Amino acid sequence: MAGTRRARSDWGTVRKTRNRFTAQYTGADGKRHTPGRSFPTRTDARGWLAAERRLIELGTWTPPEQRAAKEAAASETVGQWLDKFHDSLEQGATARRATTMQNYRRVVRVRITRPCDAGATDADVCSLRGIRLAELTKKDVYRWWDGVQRCYPDAHTINQQAYKQLKAACAEAVRRELLDANPVDIPEAGKKIKPNEKYLPQDWEINAIIDNMPARYRVLASLMLHHGLRIGEALAVELDSVKVIAQPGGALPRVVVAVKQNAGRLADGGNTHMVVQPPKTQAGFREVPILATDVPLFVEHLEKYAPTQPTLLVEGKGTRKARLLTTTTTGAMVMDTSFRSILKRAVERAGASPEIKPHNGRNWLITRLAEQGAHLKEIGKLLGHEDVSVILGVYMKVRAGRTDSLMDKVSATIGEMNTNGGASSER
Repeated sequence: MAGTRRARSDWGTVRKTRNRFTAQYTGADGKRHTPGRSFPTRTDARGWLAAERRLIELGTWTPPEQRAAKEAAASETVGQWLDKFHDSLEQGATARRATTMQNYRRVVRVRITRPCDAGATDADVCSLRGIRLAELTKKDVYRWWDGVQRCYPDAHTINQQAYKQLKAACAEAVRRELLDANPVDIPEAGKKIKPNEKYLPQDWEINAIIDNMPARYRVLASLMLHHGLRIGEALAVELDSVKVIAQPGGALPRVVVAVKQNAGRLADGGNTHMVVQPPKTQAGFREVPILATDVPLFVEHLEKYAPTQPTLLVEGKGTRKARLLTTTTTGAMVMDTSFRSILKRAVERAGASPEIKPHNGRNWLITRLAEQGAHLKEIGKLLGHEDVSVILGVYMKVRAGRTDSLMDKVSATIGEMNTNGGASSER
């Protein structure tokens, strides 16, 4: 071949291509190996071959590709490894969903690789990203965590999420033998965060809010505030998931909504759109009976506002067309941010508490179900929760005046006992 000349040295082969030289040899494993780069002179190429032969003679040889990978890993920074770790989570049969990965990358970015606000110029918060992974110590992690606590004292949830991502990434580094042990081990950082007490809406507030919603969006408000659907679940309900069951004698029909998916907001470069995905757990698949008080809303919606044309839905592996229960006036899926704005205006018009958000409906429904004697498994089935401890610790509340009415009921039973000649009290 013109411009190429091959010369065999005492051991291995050197080839000249234009003004550069490459080298290759057969290693102790019987395979051909190269340095992965060219050399400016023939002497340099032969020098590399001589060094490789010396490693074989000393019995310390490993394939140069493995050595290069190990050297690259040794120079890899914590920030670089976090990126690579997240890339790995997006691959394979157990790949995380796009919205989950978006959150993972966001919390790492704003707390480690590109800290925001007060931490952007803090030496401790910014120190972690540039440390070589192989040299990361518990002292380094504590320095970063102390800085995070100082710069973001009220952002407990996002701080802990960043810590957990760092710990998971280093655990994977240990599995891949890039670290001997996981240096991310701060007991207080991993402690469960006590959630802020959420406002428990009153019955009149929810009714007033639904009445003050634009007619097109009342069923969405009902699904969230009266039936405990998450905002993404309500936005993703399709028409064929709504069953209207006629009742004999002209009675009001029953309506049941099947929850089969949810929608999340995904920022893809400069484009932000909603992506439809299955529930995170099996418990998320469920059927929710609609309250009789709200059935007329659904009947009216199906008659007046149900879209006649399908909407193009974005999914994890492409797109598909489907008829949604609720769309915008142009037939598009409702963005979660848009619905929150619409709901906020309805809350203001209703004179309800400004603390009421879409998620507060879960608090209301769980509390009301418990008051009606539903046990935790039944509540979990309706709300799509597998962990009943979350229902008890996060969502279930006590309505104002409820303890008074309970004590009145107890008092009434005591009166009945006395009237019926019940046993006298002990002396």
